[in-house]
Amino acid sequence: MDTDELTEMAYESIGLAGEASLCLRAELGSACSEFLNEDDYLREMLAYVKGIERAPQDYMDEWDIEDDAGAFEQGLPILRKHIEKTLAVPLSERGAPAF
Repeated sequence: MDTDELTEMAYESIGLAGEASLCLRAELGSACSEFLNEDDYLREMLAYVKGIERAPQDYMDEWDIEDDAGAFEQGLPILRKHIEKTLAVPLSERGAPAF
């Protein structure tokens, strides 16, 4: 699957990831190609974000994003909640693909 195929709500997750960290945005965007459908992609991204929330310092150290620590730590719960909300909405109601 390509990011161009994501519904409007799902694609917004990538933007929210970018507000937390450009590294996270790149990771979530590139991971899309590993999935055949949006729900599988979102479930995996949700699990990934929850894992980062449990140990945000590990992620920040790995990607050397200490300068943006505040934005990162504030952005993670926003991103997680948006992914959860998106998964709760039926696919047909998430909006047309952005592109």
